[in-house]
Amino acid sequence: MSVLKLPLPAVPQPPQLIPVLTFNLQLSPDPVRIFTNSQIDKTLNLATVVNGEIKAVENKFGYKLDINQIYGTDDLNVKDSIGAANLDCKLYGKTPNGSGVFIYYGGKVQLDEASVGVMSKRTKEASIEESYVTCNPTFTFDDKVEEEYKWVLKENLFGRGRFARDDEGALYVQYYIYVVR
Repeated sequence: MSVLKLPLPAVPQPPQLIPVLTFNLQLSPDPVRIFTNSQIDKTLNLATVVNGEIKAVENKFGYKLDINQIYGTDDLNVKDSIGAANLDCKLYGKTPNGSGVFIYYGGKVQLDEASVGVMSKRTKEASIEESYVTCNPTFTFDDKVEEEYKWVLKENLFGRGRFARDDEGALYVQYYIYVVR
């Protein structure tokens, strides 16, 4: 067994997260339990996205993105013993010129009081600060996509979000998406 001879460099400054996008996704119905299996410590819930949009926020890079007509599904794989879910989300949408978009993200949701309160309809919304809802989206575009949107293909994106309900009780998941610098 060889010993590594090159030491690691000094610990760098922490990365900066710069907001560039918002995701606003409406779920309907509320996530549906598919199964619970105590032998494997798992509950699978299916969330169906029926409407949504992704918009750029003003940012120092001048990045733009506009995707609407979003629909898709998210498997919430809950590890019951620790109260946390792994996300497996697949979204489909269109850019303004009609180009097709596929968005995939994994992520984590800790089933804390803030998130559970909204999902169980005890509260209307949770703040992003009190929630642990994360995602790491990746994008795939068709051949006709606007050139100004291709920046997302080369960035590592990280999202931080929350759950909320509108006045009619519809459940939403909302994220701010950041680039890492």
